[in-house]
Amino acid sequence: MSQDQPSDAELIEAHRHGSATALMQLWLRYDSLVYGIAHSLVRQREAAEDIRQEVFLKMYQGLARLQDATKFSNWLHTITHNTGKSWLRRQRTTVPVDSLAADEHPTASFAADLEQREQRTALRRMIDQLPVEYRTVVELHYFEGQRIMHIAAFLGLSEATVKWRLYRARDILQRAAKLAGYEVPEQPER
Repeated sequence: MSQDQPSDAELIEAHRHGSATALMQLWLRYDSLVYGIAHSLVRQREAAEDIRQEVFLKMYQGLARLQDATKFSNWLHTITHNTGKSWLRRQRTTVPVDSLAADEHPTASFAADLEQREQRTALRRMIDQLPVEYRTVVELHYFEGQRIMHIAAFLGLSEATVKWRLYRARDILQRAAKLAGYEVPEQPER
């Protein structure tokens, strides 16, 4: 936290003393992290949004029972992970790849738009094939724009582990892209 931002524990304490904005600040602080974890698990935008809402409802309902406010981010990560896993158990069907396509964007050329959508869909398929620990950090870093230090803190990992998982994920994706016939620049050696 920067010096001008209150810690999670301070916000929780303020919420417990009736602050109307403290809970909103917690929600804003963790919104994209919760969404990223949910999306990496369920791979559907609408479902991830529903899970995000359910997580924050559970957070609101359970915050009074949280005994150690310094463990808030770990507690919220556990709620997010368990809620996503519960959603997956309820589904019993596979995720249709068509639902993973990016929103349509108007472009000057239909052919260029079609090629770009096909590449995004192919990339999404490759990402979906990653092991969940790699897929999660990719979702959080590249799609949710989270910094490595925030991802590490939220997942309870070291920054080095998050960097390694991102490196390995890029390596796996690069190999998959080559096998699929895409030209990709070489990843620098570590």
